[in-house]
Amino acid sequence: MTQGAVSIGRVFGINIELHWLFILLMLYMLIIPPLFLLFLLLFVCVLIHELAHSLTAIRSGLKVSGIMLTPMGGLSSIDGIEKHPNLEFKVAFAGPMMSFLLAAIFGTLVVFAPFGAATHFLQELFFLNLILAVFNIIPAFPMDGGRVFRGYLLKTRSFADATALAIKVSKYCMAAIIAFTVAYAMLASQDLYTRGFYVVLTLIIVVYLYGGIRAEEYSVMLRERTKGLRISDVRYNRYVSVDSGRKLGDLYKLMQKKREHIVVTKIGGDYALVDLMRRPPKNAVYVRDMAVRIPKVGANESIMEAITKMQNADVGAVAVTNGGRLLGVATASMLQSLVSAHMLGSK
Repeated sequence: MTQGAVSIGRVFGINIELHWLFILLMLYMLIIPPLFLLFLLLFVCVLIHELAHSLTAIRSGLKVSGIMLTPMGGLSSIDGIEKHPNLEFKVAFAGPMMSFLLAAIFGTLVVFAPFGAATHFLQELFFLNLILAVFNIIPAFPMDGGRVFRGYLLKTRSFADATALAIKVSKYCMAAIIAFTVAYAMLASQDLYTRGFYVVLTLIIVVYLYGGIRAEEYSVMLRERTKGLRISDVRYNRYVSVDSGRKLGDLYKLMQKKREHIVVTKIGGDYALVDLMRRPPKNAVYVRDMAVRIPKVGANESIMEAITKMQNADVGAVAVTNGGRLLGVATASMLQSLVSAHMLGSK
C-alpha cells in the first residue's frame, strides 16, 4: 500500500487507494450534505475514468499495481508501459473517452428526467464529467492529453524526441493558462472574491502541471543517461533467506551470526524484504509480520524499469530474478549510487 494512502478494496482485482488529502476533503464535504453527495458521485466518475485506463492496460497485457485517488484526480500505476510506449496512446486515450461517455449519459438523463433535485444533480454530473474530459485532453503533462500527444508523436519520432516536443507544448499550455487567468482577473466583471477564487484555483493547477512537467523531464533524462545499465549490474547477492514462519527472536540471533543486513523471505509467490532497522509492529511474532512484499525484476531489465516498479509499489527494493530463481536484491540507495556514478562519468 502507498504511504499516505488508505486502501478501500479492489475493483476488477485492482487495488483502490484514497490519498489522505482526499479523505480530508471528503470529511470537509460532510459539513454540506448536498455537496457531499455530489462529491461522492464525482468520486465514482473519477474512479470509472481511472478504471478505463487500467482495464485498457490489462487488456493490452500490462500489469496494473493499483489506482490512487487524490484531490487533483486519479493515478493509475501501470507496470511495464515504459517498455511499450506505443500502447501509451491507447491507454491514455481511454480515460477522457470514458468521461465524455459519462457526460453524454448524464446529459441524456437530464433531457428525459422530470424537473427536480435529481435533475440538478444530473446537470452537475454532466458538467463535471465534461470538464474532467476536456481538462484531461489538454496536450500537457501530467494529464492524459500529454500522453496521448506523445503517443501520436511516437509514430514518427523516437521516445526522447517525442517527449521533448510534448514537454515543450506542455509549457506553452501552462503559459496560456497563466495568461488567460491574468486577463480574466483584470477584465472580468465578477466581484473580487470570485476572481480571487479562480486565480487561486489556477495557481494550484499550474503548480500541478509544473510538477508533472518536471517529473517527466527528469524521467526522460534518467532514461537516456542510464541506457545500457541493467539491474543485474547492481544486484546484491549476499542476503539471508529465511522462512516467513520463523520467529523474530530466532531471526535476530541468526543475523548476529551471519553479519548480513538484508533478509529475504517468501510470502506465497512473492518475495518480501525484512527491514530489521524499523521498530517491529505491535504483536509481531514471526518474520512475515515484519516483511514487506517487493516487486520482481528480470535480471536483464533496465535500471529505469526497476525504479519504476519501486515507485509503483512504493517500496525501497526489488527482487532480481532469472527464470523464477532469486539472484539478489537491489535497493533504492544502490540504484541511486549507480545512477549518480554513471551520470557523473558520462559528463
